[in-house]
Parts: sequence; C-alpha cells; structure tokens
Amino acid sequence: MSSSRERKGIQCEWFENPDKQWLEKVWTDLENRADSNFFLSWLWIRSWLDCFVDHFFLLEAKRLGKTVGLGIVVTKSGFLGTKGIRVKHYLHRTGISEEDQIWIEYNDFLISDQNTAEIRHAMCASVYYWLGPSDAFIAGASKPEKFSDLNALGLFERKIWETTNYFLELNWLRENNQSVLESISRNSRYQITRSLREYENIGEISVKQMQTRAEALELLELAKPYHLARWGNGQSGSGLANPKFISFHEMLISRGLSSGCIELNHIKAGDETIGIVYNFRYKKVLYFYFCSMNYSHESSHFKPGLVSHYLLIKKALDDGIDIYDFMGGEARYKSTFANKQGKLVVCQYEHPRCLLSVENFAREVKHKLSESPLGETLKEKIHSKMGL
Repeated sequence: MSSSRERKGIQCEWFENPDKQWLEKVWTDLENRADSNFFLSWLWIRSWLDCFVDHFFLLEAKRLGKTVGLGIVVTKSGFLGTKGIRVKHYLHRTGISEEDQIWIEYNDFLISDQNTAEIRHAMCASVYYWLGPSDAFIAGASKPEKFSDLNALGLFERKIWETTNYFLELNWLRENNQSVLESISRNSRYQITRSLREYENIGEISVKQMQTRAEALELLELAKPYHLARWGNGQSGSGLANPKFISFHEMLISRGLSSGCIELNHIKAGDETIGIVYNFRYKKVLYFYFCSMNYSHESSHFKPGLVSHYLLIKKALDDGIDIYDFMGGEARYKSTFANKQGKLVVCQYEHPRCLLSVENFAREVKHKLSESPLGETLKEKIHSKMGL
C-alpha cells in the first residue's frame, strides 16, 4: 500500500513493509541530519524491528526529493464491546505489553533539523487523513507538544499516561564552576558523603564500565536478582523477568557496545556490588535507562542510588557529556541531582464521533466508581454495557 499527500512542498507517503536495507539507508542518512535522540537511532529502531515487528507501515516525508521525515507504525486490531473490530496504530511500539516493556521514551517522528515545524505538521496531517473513522493513533512516551498538531487538525486527544522527566544540564555546572556536590542541597550532600564513608569501610569504591559483549551480558545477568528483589516479577514489575525484554537488550548490547552507545557500569565497594547502571550514550547526552541496586544493608546510611548516580555524573562531567538525562519516572535521586524537568505523555488520537463521547463518559464513571464504596457487581454491569 502506498498513498501520498502534499502540503507546502512536503510530500508524505505511506509504505507497507518496505525493504529493510532501503530503510536502513534512508533512516541513517536522515538520522545524521536530525536533532534526534537515542530512541530514534537506527540502533534502537533496527533492534526493535528485528525482535518484535513482522508487519509495519512507514510514513515518509520528502521535500525536493529528499527524505526529511520518517515514522514507523505498527497496527493492531482488537474488539470494542459489541461494536466490532477497532484498529489501533502505534508509533514505534507494537501495542503488546510484553514487547512495549522496553519502553521507548522521547518517542517522535524522525525529522530533519531544517524546517522541522513544517515537516511535523505535514506528517501529522498525513496521519489525520490516513486514520479510519474509528481508528486510533497512539504516540508516546513523548514530550506533550510533539503531537499537538494532531489535536489542532481536529483529532480528539486522550492522555493515557503521564509522568515527570528529570535531567541535569552539565554545562550549567561547568559555566558556574560548580561540582556535583555543590549543586545539590546540603542534606543530600551530607547523605552522599556519609554513605561514601560507609562504603569505603567495606572496600575501595570503584566504577567499572563493561568493555566486551561477554562482560556486559554477564553484568546484565548479575543485575537480575537485585532488580527482581526491588520490582518483582509481575506484569508491571521488572523487565528482567520478561524473556522478550531480555532478548531485545541482549541484541541491543551486542550491536551497540563497541560503538560506545551502550554503557553498563558496575559500581562496587571492594568486592561488594553497590549498584549496576545501564545507560545509553548518544550525541553528548547520557540517558539513564535502568539500575539494579543492592539494598541488603539495614542501615539507612547506605544510599546505593545516590552514590551510584553521583559517581556516574562525575564521570560524565569528565567525559564532556552535556546532559545526564534521568528520563521519566519519579525517584528521589532524580529530583536530587536534576536541575531541569519536564513532562512525558502517552496520548491516543482519534476522529471525534458519538461512540467516543460514550466511551469517555464510561471512563469517567469507572474512575468515580473506583473511588467510591459501590460494590463490584454494579461496576461490572456498567463496564459490560460500555464494552470496557
């Protein structure tokens, strides 16, 4: 399938399952001309496609014959009550929870750093016309403004999920001649220095970055029990309990470690693990992806998260990194070190229709019921009527 639409000199076209060799060529070429992030790198996208995606649609924007925008959409059909099949289209996700647990952040179209606003608007317009009357387009986790054009074009926006994202602009520390400790609160500074002394009593503190695939995969395995102890192995728990999550990251590590894009760090006191931190390094930004911390000490004087990130931020300063990005999610160590924050959202977009108003009313009723003393029987009846 291929369809095109031109807007202000920008032509957008949809392709069904394009050749991956061609896709790699155009993606990497545009990546070099885009103000993008790690999650839009070909390293991440290629690994995601190879692990999870058999069938997809590509939206390509061109200007004067040159590719200026790309986005990959995976379509998933489902059922909505008695109203029949409903189609959902996911940007750089599959809509399957076990696969989406790899959790893309800063999700977006890959767009040239020239005429960005015009390209984005043209691509959003193409999505608008491509969607069927009862289809939905799901984007995120993204900065809230990235897909506002869809709302402006007339699609209804429903926010599915929202969180705060935190980051530390290291250039601000350099410009103000401040150390990491000088940039945080007095109480946090005290807790870190006290914790460092406690760990030093165990043994010399070290930070080792894995250099080989074998070392990195071994450390990923070592991280598993710490992560499971903290987050559990349920559906919304640790990704390290999910074989699909592990397979994806084994591939990502194998492909990206040698280039320096993938960093697995082992922070230790003597022979004891303090923490294991998995980061992505891309265009002078260090993205904190996940950590496994050793919380075996009963004393509250031991702060493995604060200590691990303090040491890695110091290292990032020395390495010339511009931003240490904690990404989305609430955590004390994030708010402790960050000097900037924003929002990340997952939103669903669809054409306004009567049934949509009924669905939104049903969700409001469901939310109110969950906070009221009404019995489960009444809830189930209402959910059944509304197809929820």
